[in-house]
Amino acid sequence: MKIEEKKSYKKTKYYLKKFHIFTTLLILAIYFILVLISWLVLKYTGYVNEDGVAYSFFDVFLWNFLTVAGNDYAFVDSVWARILGVLFLLFSMFGLSAITGYISSALVEKRMNQQKGIKRMQKMKNHIIICGYKNDIKLLINDILKKNKKLLVSDIILINSVDESKIQGLKDDESLKGINYLKGDYTEEQTLINANAKYASKVLIIGENHENMDAELVDSRVFVSALMFRNISPKCHICAEVKTERYKNYLEAQNCAEVIYTEEYTRYILSTSTNYSGMSKVMSSFLDNGDGVSVQIERLNDEWIGKPYSELFNSYKSKNILVLGVLENMGVEKEIKHQILSEAQKSTNYGEIIQKLKTVKSMETNCPKLNPGDDYIINKNTGAIILGEEKK
Repeated sequence: MKIEEKKSYKKTKYYLKKFHIFTTLLILAIYFILVLISWLVLKYTGYVNEDGVAYSFFDVFLWNFLTVAGNDYAFVDSVWARILGVLFLLFSMFGLSAITGYISSALVEKRMNQQKGIKRMQKMKNHIIICGYKNDIKLLINDILKKNKKLLVSDIILINSVDESKIQGLKDDESLKGINYLKGDYTEEQTLINANAKYASKVLIIGENHENMDAELVDSRVFVSALMFRNISPKCHICAEVKTERYKNYLEAQNCAEVIYTEEYTRYILSTSTNYSGMSKVMSSFLDNGDGVSVQIERLNDEWIGKPYSELFNSYKSKNILVLGVLENMGVEKEIKHQILSEAQKSTNYGEIIQKLKTVKSMETNCPKLNPGDDYIINKNTGAIILGEEKK
């Protein structure tokens, strides 16, 4: 069976299950069995019409169908026919009511579940929101959970407008039981409010690859969503993936915390691989090749402020961890700038205040410094870029 046929089959099965199709088919089966019994009774009792012709199965079926519709078709002069008509009418009334009732209840249940889900999501805090959809999104979510041991599946909200059968496949997966899903457009403010974006800790915007949308259009939606998130929650850590350089520059100009430009990384790996044999494997090992050793960023405590890089390097080396460099001004830009300005207001030294204002103006958040000199002095809001085993 082809992939498209399998998807179509799963989608059909999902909707059939939702609308209680099996119960409906049972009712229809009983209905046709009654029609068959009635036809057999008429046939073997020798009942004929005014022209002396025996009634066919189709005649009996049509008569019953029209009776339900309120029309008299035949058998009005027969007591047995009237009795059968009453029985058929009663069964048809209850049968059709059951079918419509099942469909209505399924729709109401679906609507109520959506409302319950929205209410539950509106109470969430410090959660992660993933906007968009990829074919390998299951692997992405599992990797996120693997990197963050304290994160639960129920702390993740997915926002997209893809086919429900795809989302149902994720919900049915044992490793993703309890994940929250909000169907909607992640470029609309109300959708983000329903996901309680104001209190989210992190947001990942990956876009949706629709057949009728080119890369720039997908990136434009990512850009709009990032701006809306920043407006709703200035302290939220936003990570956006784009496929075009123009929107990468737009997002960086808006001080988006993390901008993932996939084409840039691919181009770098391809170009360096032509010069250095094994570069692709080296890059894979840095990210995590399955042995549990990867590049990580660890926020440094205030006790390291003012100390030289050489001391930091030797401290981690004694733990069998390699320090590759430091990450300056680690965190959300608005929080760091607010912190620096608050400290400046407490100072009585005008020269120090002016210096801090200049620092805020020219400051670059999450700025990596690889292999700085041994005399490099560690400042506040600094993280250590390390290569070592991931914490369990």
